[in-house]
Amino acid sequence: MIANVASQRSTLPYVGSAGFSLLEMLVVLVILSLSLGVLYNSATAAIRNARVANEYSRAIILAESMLTSASYVTQEKLNKSGSFKEFSWEITSWPVEEERKPADERERSGYEQLQFLRVLVIWRGGSSLREIDLLTIVPLRESVQ
Repeated sequence: MIANVASQRSTLPYVGSAGFSLLEMLVVLVILSLSLGVLYNSATAAIRNARVANEYSRAIILAESMLTSASYVTQEKLNKSGSFKEFSWEITSWPVEEERKPADERERSGYEQLQFLRVLVIWRGGSSLREIDLLTIVPLRESVQ
């Protein structure tokens, strides 16, 4: 009877394995690890870009609020600086050269001298310095007390 079972086993046709080979599993693991590495790098870059965009938005809000608060200047060649949280700022002004009218005509017509007003906001973003530079023109007036 034992010889009969052994002879039946050898006469059965060979049926291939139903699973995956070791080589196929290694190829799948390599492809999966490469895909996860690319996905991780993309997510890291997206988070970094969102942080930088947030910093720029806060710097622009600071610079615009400083421009809004300075609707005119009270002295020529104004130069102020300071800091707010991680931002450093600087406000400078200088005269606008008016070529349209002669000087005596400007004085007689109650002409207000105009000043360029520049707001510069600087901060450290990551490993480099970043900055926002806004420029406008405002009148030069006497201080109202």
